Parts: sequence; structure tokens; C-alpha cells
Amino acid sequence: MSRKSDHSRTHAKRTAAKHEARRRLGWHVWGSAGGFPVAGVLAFGAVLGLAMGVGYWGAETLFGHGRGAAKPSGPVVIQQTADERGVILADPNAHGEPERPAYEEMVHEHETVHEPAPLPNAAQIAAIEHDTLDGLVERTQDPAWLANALPAESGAGDAPMVAVVIDDMGVDRARSRRMWEDVPGPLTLSFMTYAEDLPEQSRAARESGHELFLHMSMEPGNGAIDPGPNVLMSSMPDGELRTLANWGMDRFDGFVGVNNHMGSRFTEDARAMRVVLEEIQKRGLMFLDSRTSSKTVGPKVARDLGLAALERNVFLDNVNDPDEVLKQLDAAETLARKHGYAIAIGHPRDATIEVLKTWMVEARARGVHVVPISAVMRSRLQKSTQSISGYHG
Repeated sequence: MSRKSDHSRTHAKRTAAKHEARRRLGWHVWGSAGGFPVAGVLAFGAVLGLAMGVGYWGAETLFGHGRGAAKPSGPVVIQQTADERGVILADPNAHGEPERPAYEEMVHEHETVHEPAPLPNAAQIAAIEHDTLDGLVERTQDPAWLANALPAESGAGDAPMVAVVIDDMGVDRARSRRMWEDVPGPLTLSFMTYAEDLPEQSRAARESGHELFLHMSMEPGNGAIDPGPNVLMSSMPDGELRTLANWGMDRFDGFVGVNNHMGSRFTEDARAMRVVLEEIQKRGLMFLDSRTSSKTVGPKVARDLGLAALERNVFLDNVNDPDEVLKQLDAAETLARKHGYAIAIGHPRDATIEVLKTWMVEARARGVHVVPISAVMRSRLQKSTQSISGYHG
């Protein structure tokens, strides 16, 4: 036997051993057309996936989260959704897109009505430090929320007051315009931070006699729900939260305060809420807790900071039906007669627009003052100040 033959057989044995070892380790998948190296397939898939991810991230960064998104200069945090626009609309829009469920994360039915907080009683007033009174007085002077507020209505504080806040403004352009043009004011219109043409839209709304608010996206409790681009996440460090909060507050001028879009998870986090409320306070604005969670810490953190703040009492249109909207408005009126005021939150939905067009007029005829939210804040601060100063002398 020749040396060449020995070498060939040795090489063949080594090759067969290598193939057998690879087969046992799963490195090859054998088919009728021959072997396909899985490592190569996985590597190709990984490269392809990375390229697609980078391409998607680049498109999101350059163009925002769909047609309705803004182009922020700060960090971008995107929650992906099956809806390319990055916003959940409740009604079919001009493009014929289907109805989608839920604005405020579909809060449970028993949580759509929340009793207003009472004024402090004698025992609570006795425990209040005197310098807290100074803080209350300061908040009734010249903060930005008061400078941006609609003029106070004469006698509004002596009658039951209902403030109607309309969230999610500015993204569904057609319904937003109908809200400020067709519904008699004063409504409080809360514009989404990521809507386009916010200076123009908000100016038109203000000129129609409505008060302005800013609707800031916050982390929902359900990760499958998309709160839109640049959402505040409870896991973010303080610096990133401050940057995103200020990006939102720089989007347009003239608004009275800020309320949360979604945020059932975020508003339960005291550290994260404190960071954001501090930024709101620095600008002299007020905060409205939309109460998408019954466990929200927003009101407590606001009190600790001495920030002017209120809470939502009624959700109007979780059910997109005129009769249901009217039922919720009746609940708001009942609370207002019992407590002196109620804050109702609705959205630019067809049923809500149609009901409000007549309810705003009829409620006034029944002796209800339909007011901007600043009127409720003025009244609450004034009564709290009088109660505390009267007790302390």
C-alpha cells in the first residue's frame, strides 16, 4: 500500500469524524438536497434582524412614530404597536381606520367616578404648619397657570361647578377642530405632546374661548398598550425623565397645566412622579391627575411639593355611546351639587362632541357653572387658604 493511499484514508477518516462530531452537536441540518449549516443560517438571521432593527429605529428617530408624531430633539422612547401611527383612536377616522378600544386604559367601570377630596377638617388644619399657609397664598398670586387661565367667571365659586377636560387633542385633527369649534366654551382642551402643529392648533382653540392643557404620555400598567412616542417610563433615570418632561412642555405656550395620558404604572411610582412634578412646578403650572389608577401617588406627591394639583372625578366616554356619555355627565353634575365642583375628562369622540353641544347649554340653565379647570383651582385654593388662616388666626 502506498504512502499516498494511507494519507487519503487518514484524511477521509478525519473528515468523517469532523462531520460526525458536527452532526452530534447539531451544527448541520440534513435534507434531501444536502447539508445546510445552522450556524451560518443563524448568523445570517442575526445580521438580517439587526439590519431591520437598525432600519426601523432609524426611521422612527427621523420620522417619529407614524403620521401623527412630532420630531423631538431629545431622547426618543417608542412603544411599538400594531397601529403604525402610535396612537389609539377610538373612532374610525377620515382614512376609514377601525375603531380601537380604550383611551385611558379602559379603567374599570367602578373607577370612572371618583368623589372629590374634601377640604381639610379642623383636626387636619390644626396639624398644618403655618408656613404651609404662606405656600397656599403664594400659589394664588402670579404663577404661570394663573397667567394663562381664562378670566374668572363672576359668582362661579358660589354655584356647583363642572370643569370638562378633553384629552388626546390635536392628533385626530378633524374631531379636535370640531370640539373647539362646535362645542361652546369654556372647555379645557388637553393637547397631546406629540401632535403636529401644536402652536397653530392650540391658538385656534384658545381663540374659540377654551382653556389649554398639556397631555403628557406616561407608562401604562399593561405593556401591550401603546401610549405613543416619548412616553415617560418609571424605569428611566431622573435626568431622562426631566429631559422628556421638558421636551413636552416646550411644545407650545399658553397652557395652564399638565395631566397624564394613560400612566397607570407611572403614577404609582413616587420617585418618578416627584421628578416630573418638580419640573411642572418649576414652570409655575398646575397638575391634574387623570386617575388612571386608584393607587396613584400623584396627589400625595403634589401636596408634599406644595404644587397646585387636582384629580379627575368622572370619565365621560369610556363607552362611546351618547346615552352613556350623558349618564356620566349627570354623575358629574351630581358630584358638583354635593361637593361644589367636579372635574370630568372626555375625548374627541363623535358621541362626546354631540352630547356636549347641548349639555353645556342645558347645564347652565339648571344653575350649573361650566368652568375651565383654573376656576376650580382658584376656588379650592381660596377656600383652603380661608380655612387655614381662619384657624391659625
